[in-house]
Amino acid sequence: MGTTHKSLARRLPTLTLMFSLAVGLLITLVLSLQLNLHATEQLNHLGTTLSAQLAKIIRDPIIHQDTLSLQVEVDEMLGVAGVKRASVYDASHGLLVQAQPAHLQESELSVHTSPITIGNTIAGYVTIDLDRHHFSASFKELIRTFIIFWLVLTSILVLLSIQWGRKISTRLNHLSQQLPGDESTKLDELSLLEQRIAPLLATRQSPTENQLACHSSLLGIICQNLPRLESILNQEHFESLMIRLDHLVDDATELYGATRLSGSRHSIYLEFSNLDEDGDHRLRAIYCATALFQLTHQLLATQGITVELAGAISSSQQQPSTSKLLNERNHEKRVEHLMTLLDKAVTGEILLDKDTGSHSSLTEIDLSPLAEDSPLYRVNGLNDSAEKLVTQQLALLNRDH
Repeated sequence: MGTTHKSLARRLPTLTLMFSLAVGLLITLVLSLQLNLHATEQLNHLGTTLSAQLAKIIRDPIIHQDTLSLQVEVDEMLGVAGVKRASVYDASHGLLVQAQPAHLQESELSVHTSPITIGNTIAGYVTIDLDRHHFSASFKELIRTFIIFWLVLTSILVLLSIQWGRKISTRLNHLSQQLPGDESTKLDELSLLEQRIAPLLATRQSPTENQLACHSSLLGIICQNLPRLESILNQEHFESLMIRLDHLVDDATELYGATRLSGSRHSIYLEFSNLDEDGDHRLRAIYCATALFQLTHQLLATQGITVELAGAISSSQQQPSTSKLLNERNHEKRVEHLMTLLDKAVTGEILLDKDTGSHSSLTEIDLSPLAEDSPLYRVNGLNDSAEKLVTQQLALLNRDH
């Protein structure tokens, strides 16, 4: 085994760290920008509100030139959180009164001014200076908390990526060791696996010409009153009914080993295959049709709904072709033939073509000719052993519905 560079064991944690830090930085920048905008809006709103409120309060002291009352009002304004200075000026911007703490730093203040109006005259101005740091402190603490959280999350992701990288690297190396290849090549584990699996992908085999002939029976079931049900039921109820019918068909397809083909004209088509001409594909088709008829009636009758089903089965030998187009054309011909049989079937009836109805494997089935000179057969029922078997199969199908 050649030496491999544990690329995933190293690169995955590195990429995780870089990606997480980059995303964290981007989120932090966006969050910081949004919080600063919010803090500015909050600061401006409070400054405008407080200055306008103070301008209204001090109208009377301004009129009466009551300096003491003005000083009391601006002193009280300092009691509001975030207010660092409150000032009152006359109409010519001369300072009348002012309140501020000692050692005030001008660079941290946000100034908000409102006029003092008496009637239509401006009698002075009120200025409120707010502390920017007071409003941004809580948001900065939030950003610091987010950074700590993101660093912890990044650490967890890096630790997990180290574990996952080692596991993936080990598994890829294990797969590479099971494949032949040049042991002297030094590659990372993924490149080494790609190199060693390339010959297997390049030797994909095409189907051989001497394929085994396949014998199959095609079961068609038509829902004769489907258009009427669609017209009388609301869309939601009708769709629910179709989904339930689909589930029944899919479960029966799996139980009886069939393949569901594309349908048309509100019909269902199932193919039962066997390599032996005397195989059980005809019986499985009849059992499946019988089970679907009974199970559909049992489950839908509880809803007061009757689905009118009729079925037909045709059997033939198929020679698979290497061409999918030819295989699909053969299936279309068989479906067209089966549609002509379905047109002759009445509700609750299962018809068989000559190849199916005359076969010796159907000794357990009670059959009768459709008419005196008709090549078709009608299924009248099953014998006791076949009926018991279908009853057991119905129990399996019915347990999930």
